[in-house]
Amino acid sequence: MRPQNEWFKPEQLRRYYFAYESLTLSLVLVLVGALAVTGILTAMQPWVLAVGGTMLLLGFGYVMWWIPAFYRTADYRFTDDEVEYRRGVFFQQQTTVPYNRITNVGTSQGPIQRLVNAGSVGIHTAGYGGQTGAELTIGGVTDFPEIQAQILGWVRERPATATESEDAVDTISSRPARADETDEMLSELRRIRELLEKARFA
Repeated sequence: MRPQNEWFKPEQLRRYYFAYESLTLSLVLVLVGALAVTGILTAMQPWVLAVGGTMLLLGFGYVMWWIPAFYRTADYRFTDDEVEYRRGVFFQQQTTVPYNRITNVGTSQGPIQRLVNAGSVGIHTAGYGGQTGAELTIGGVTDFPEIQAQILGWVRERPATATESEDAVDTISSRPARADETDEMLSELRRIRELLEKARFA
């Protein structure tokens, strides 16, 4: 169980990203090998091969630098009232979700995540901008089922906060009708009944 008011790192996030990069690099090498075997690679102009190889090296080199840099910025914590998640290499982001706004907490674990013994926890709230995905996702954690149960326990301890539309409905339905409004409605109903009776006997 994660204690409250302490920052934690998604402990397997770095391994998870490196596993994806390794898989992508393997696919690229297989493709290059297939092009070499079929003779397409040797038929290309040398400058094309040089540019393509340089771009691949720069791309994979950037990802190798970015993964540990992002990992150093990724932290999450559970406070007394909300979940917080901060991350970002160039642009710092921090997402905060109060427990009384949470409607669902789900977990997921794909093939690469299983390979590194990790999973993700997705936190959903009511009416999150019309989106179908989670408002906050904490990936690369090993104890994702325990984190899910822990958050749900805190959610059940707090009353849910109604959305704006629900507040409006509650306000309208709970307001008692005034006496003058009731008399006006009765008078209007009588006039309608009189008009209907006149039309029927006309």
